[in-house]
Amino acid sequence: MKDSIIKRLCLTLAAGIFSLPGYVFASGFQLWEQDGASVGNYHAGRAAIAADASTAFYNPAGLVRIPNKQLVLGMDFIRTDFSYDGTIAVDTLTPPTPLPTKAQGGTFNFVPDVHYADPVSNNLFIGLSLVAPFGLKTDYKNDSIVRYAATLTSIKVIDFAPSLGFAINDKWSVGFGLDLEHVTARFDLVTGLFEPITDTSAKNSVDTEGLGYHAGILYQYSPQTRVGLGYQSKVNLRFRHGDSKFSGPLANGIEGGVQESFDLRSDVTLPATTTLSVFHSFNPAWDVMGTVSYTQWKVFKNVIMKNVAGIDLPEVESNSITVTIPQNYRNTWNYVVGANYHFNEQWFFRSGVGYDQTPANNEDRNLQLPDTNRIVLALGGHYQATKTLGFDAGWSHIFRQKVPVDVSQQVGAQLTTTDGNVEGYADVYGFQMTWDIV
Repeated sequence: MKDSIIKRLCLTLAAGIFSLPGYVFASGFQLWEQDGASVGNYHAGRAAIAADASTAFYNPAGLVRIPNKQLVLGMDFIRTDFSYDGTIAVDTLTPPTPLPTKAQGGTFNFVPDVHYADPVSNNLFIGLSLVAPFGLKTDYKNDSIVRYAATLTSIKVIDFAPSLGFAINDKWSVGFGLDLEHVTARFDLVTGLFEPITDTSAKNSVDTEGLGYHAGILYQYSPQTRVGLGYQSKVNLRFRHGDSKFSGPLANGIEGGVQESFDLRSDVTLPATTTLSVFHSFNPAWDVMGTVSYTQWKVFKNVIMKNVAGIDLPEVESNSITVTIPQNYRNTWNYVVGANYHFNEQWFFRSGVGYDQTPANNEDRNLQLPDTNRIVLALGGHYQATKTLGFDAGWSHIFRQKVPVDVSQQVGAQLTTTDGNVEGYADVYGFQMTWDIV
């Protein structure tokens, strides 16, 4: 009976993840929200806490601390508010004229997660996770001049991650897992002559699968103190046979209609991340924890899309345009510290503060990925309803730095130049249910 319930819950959450409308970007477009509970301390101590089955993804060596079968169901709601304030100039068939504009690109999205842990023996533990390690969504309205630079940009990464944890002795444990990822991406904009009657939509979408791995080590110095090291590998993605659609009055040699390419291609590498965490319990009331993460974003240099449908003068029309969007990301650091206060046997409260470094540079930052450094404050709590059932809720507020967006992008015959600034903030609301199956 329990197994059938678990299967139904997992299938329901899996369906929810694969129907997601999109995500918010974190550093670059990395997401830290792979469980609901850690939103309350902004993932402080994520590779060392090993408090529930979500450790299977963060550090599979922590599975040795989960004594019973356990199911974790989480849901994070993410609201972003950011805007562009500046000018847009488009050089298609006429000299460019910069026009002032303000545009909002924020969205509201949700990110579910599922984790399951099972102790096979005293030394061997298995885990399963279904999470979203990367994702972004920016959405500028079609009635804004920004539409000539971008409308909808979306990346969704769904990671199915089986894991194993091994207890070497009472202090050391190790873990390893695979990352089976399904990735979809979309890049839309409008081509036109600054006249709505000429606006022609360009929609480009691709999907593929990728394979990576994650691993970890956990050292339990004492019952009160432990240190964890986790690693998520890079994943090489080869997008093939995507769909590029160019529809409107400028399609087909300015005769109107629809042009379509079914051979859109691109190669992208998702970066590796190394995480070092520490957890220490001072007394029955207070715990402290911290995390330092290093993400190797340098592999994300250019987004190159081949066989894009559109206008490519002097050919006028083409289904084989190559679009290059420079990114030239740099490697980044993320720092976070947090604390827990145990009020009684049923309740404890979380807090955290962190700094997330952007991989973007001022020369290549664009409206599709207007990334910035950020400071994060987090609060949350846990309620143990019964011996086997616990609930978590958390909130993280993300302060985003104001940054310039001053870049030119060539898409076929259209050259779009932005000159302005982006600023804003984001809120993440996390919820989790943890069920010990005993």
